[in-house]
Amino acid sequence: MSRNTGRIRFLLALGAWWLLPMHGAHAAEPAYPTRPIRMIVPFVAGGGTDLLARLIAPRLGELLGQQIVVDNRGGAGSILGTQILHKSPADGYTLAMLDTAFAINPTLASSLTYDAERDFTFVAIIATSPTVLVTHPGLKVRTLTELIAMAKANPGKITSASAGIGSSSHLTTEMLNTAAKIKLLHVPFKGAGAALLDVLGGHTDVSFVVPGAVLPQIQAGALIPLAITGKKPFAQLPNVPTFGAAGLPSVNPESFRFIAAPAGLPAAVNKKLTTALGTAMNVAEFKTRLMDNGFDPEFQTDKEAREFVSREIRKWRQAVKESGAKAN
Repeated sequence: MSRNTGRIRFLLALGAWWLLPMHGAHAAEPAYPTRPIRMIVPFVAGGGTDLLARLIAPRLGELLGQQIVVDNRGGAGSILGTQILHKSPADGYTLAMLDTAFAINPTLASSLTYDAERDFTFVAIIATSPTVLVTHPGLKVRTLTELIAMAKANPGKITSASAGIGSSSHLTTEMLNTAAKIKLLHVPFKGAGAALLDVLGGHTDVSFVVPGAVLPQIQAGALIPLAITGKKPFAQLPNVPTFGAAGLPSVNPESFRFIAAPAGLPAAVNKKLTTALGTAMNVAEFKTRLMDNGFDPEFQTDKEAREFVSREIRKWRQAVKESGAKAN
């Protein structure tokens, strides 16, 4: 063998050796997930967003092969928990179950440390839901008409508990004030669960809540439903009129809930999450469970999810302006 031939073989072998690590790295993508995943809920426990997170977290965890830990981080009308998500690594190990407040805050809050449309990956829209206006029996009203009459006779004295400044329950209270020409006094809490407990205790008079979160209390007579948003009566509360049927068609918002991650989530991780979520949402039994808890399954991913959130931001921007709602 000539010296030149040997040199050529050596160079070819050396080139192949350098290519092996690159080829291996390209072929074997890092496994995901290899440890538990945190799902932030930007409210205290007990509200509709928390309920949905706790319904879907076990199913998603089973499909991904890792535990999904629900982490309640209430405060500032969901802004605090959303900021935590924004500052987290975009590696798929920090997600959040967000809701309508996310779409309201860009208009209602005076300043945000994040851009709602650019700084997040919208993994999937999960569900929409109506909201029901409830009161405690001690207020001695049984219909929306009676509540409006009482509020007009006592301006500023009937209190309305919300999940926080900027929440859909806050804004819907303002919509009701405008439509009925009354003044319910807004009392913000750190989440729907805390607001609901205050109404159950008779300390606050009314609140807008997700139906599924209060069905047991309504059935037990601990809460009185007065009216519900949406185009048609809620199946589990067939005798509760819609606001439209009660003469206030403009009080008709629906809440939505979605899973988000920080911007820059790797495409492979996002695909694995959406595939697992799609599998969970496609099970008839799970869909029924969501509906039994007051949610309408609404599964959208990728471009559709981003467009959905953008539309909601525009819709609620107009609603905030028309209602005159203020953050403080």
